[in-house]
Formats: sequence, structure tokens, C-alpha cells
Amino acid sequence: MKYFIAFHGLCCIMKKIYGLFERMCYIMCKFIPKLIFFNGAELLEGPCWDAETENLYFVSIKADTIFRFNTKTGRIKSYATDGAVGCAVLRDGKLITAEKSGIYERTIDDTEKQLIAHVYDDNIYRYNDGKLDPKGRLFVGTMGDGERQTGKCGLYRIDGKNEFTCVVSGTTISNGLGWTKDSSKMFFIDTPTKEVWEFDYDLETGEISNKKVFTKIEDGAPDGMCVDIDDTLWIAHWGGSKVSHWDSRTGEYLGEIELPVSRVSCPVVGGKMMDTLYITTALDPDGNEPLSGGLFAVKIR
Repeated sequence: MKYFIAFHGLCCIMKKIYGLFERMCYIMCKFIPKLIFFNGAELLEGPCWDAETENLYFVSIKADTIFRFNTKTGRIKSYATDGAVGCAVLRDGKLITAEKSGIYERTIDDTEKQLIAHVYDDNIYRYNDGKLDPKGRLFVGTMGDGERQTGKCGLYRIDGKNEFTCVVSGTTISNGLGWTKDSSKMFFIDTPTKEVWEFDYDLETGEISNKKVFTKIEDGAPDGMCVDIDDTLWIAHWGGSKVSHWDSRTGEYLGEIELPVSRVSCPVVGGKMMDTLYITTALDPDGNEPLSGGLFAVKIR
């Protein structure tokens, strides 16, 4: 028995040593982001990875454009949108897009476009970040278009044709979203709060409950976010020049990736081996960051 206890104690010590070693490698290894796309965009957002084709979709909000970037060939296809576009995600081989005039289903070849729903009537709003939950339901947030609408926006679940539910009300800039692999937790960001919220998630109903603060971001403000295949979180720091990395189970800070621009908007994990973090950014209004507004890629494993 005493040998078992001693062996167990040794295993615990080795686990801690390995954890420290892993952390040191993370810090010393200096992940270097590489610029892979640049067209002077004012605000790139919402990267979405298509594992089947190895295409990356992302939006240029202020240019009313969706881009499809082939990571194997570097070829670009663009889709024009009806006003500012908050997000574009893939479902059943079609694009689901949140455009100024509504949420649409569009064919990949851009020959058909059908309105699904529209959650606001007033032109002072627009859609922002959005993602599909593990059952394929779109969750999309709203924000002011031009002028901030403090506490007047929300996060919506699109349940079907002309059917939607506000799941988080009273937000200002609805942003990052993500779910754990077992679908038991949902994470959400309302940027001005500087907080990342955690909810219990009911996959069958799409309902959330038991809100709590997962972490508070002090260096810049939290913007877009994604959940990695290992259930860790990658969080973009708008005004903070980085993406931070967190353990979703423990809340532990795991490290960060620095970028040569301050306005970091959203990350997504992709690549053939799911080993690459793609990161969108926004233009520096002062003109001091020549790479700002570009799309970056960095190997993370």
C-alpha cells in the first residue's frame, strides 16, 4: 500500500513538472503569426473553417463582403452582401450569412439566396459575430450600426424560418461564442464588459442557464473567440495586440500569441491537422500599423 501511495505521489509530481515544462515551451517557443491575406480592409471578422475543402471563410464587415480563401492555393472568391455583414458560417453545404437586411441561406456558387429571419426592425442596428451550435442552430448577436446602442442589443438563436429567440438581452456589442466538445457549456462575450461569460448549455433545447464570469480581460477588450479541439479557448484582444489561450475547465491562463497589430478581432482553429490558428484583424485608424486589417495564420501544435 505504501508503495502505491509513494508511486501515486511521484506521478503527481511528474505531472506538475511536465505541466511547467509545457508552459515554458509555450512561452519560449514564440509562435510567429504569418500574414496570409491583405487588401487594406477596415474590419475583417468571423473566420470560419471548412475542413472538407480546406477553405477559410471570413467577412469584411464595412466592405459588405464575404471572402473564401483557399488555404492550399491562395485563391480568393468574394461574395457581395446586402450591407454590413457580421458573420458567414457553413451548414449543410450552404452559407448562412448575417447581413444588414437579414439572415440568409446562400448557395456556395452564389446563384441562390433566401431570407431565413430578421431580428430587428430599426436601422440603427446590425449583426455582429455568430456561430452554429453543435446541433447546427445559428446564434448571432447584434450591435449598433455607427452609434453605440448601450444595453439595447442581444444574442439571438435562430430556430427556423422567421423563428428566433433572444437568449441574452441587454448587451451592447455581442461578440465571441463557443461550445465545449460535450456541448455542456457555452461561452459568450459582450465586449464592453471586458468579461467572458460561461453558461450551462442544454443541447436539446438550445437554452442557457447559470451564467458566471469565466474570466475578465484587462489587456484590451475581448472580441471574437473560438473553442479548440482540446476544449481550450482562444480569445482575441481588441486593442491588446494578442490572442490569449485559456483552459475552459479550470479557467487557467495558458499563454498568448502576440500580433504586430493592436486591433485583433477573431481567431479560429483550422488547417488539415487542426494545427493552425487563423486570426482576423482591423485597420489601425492612426495608420501606424502597416499590417493591420490583415489575416494571419500561426501554427499552434
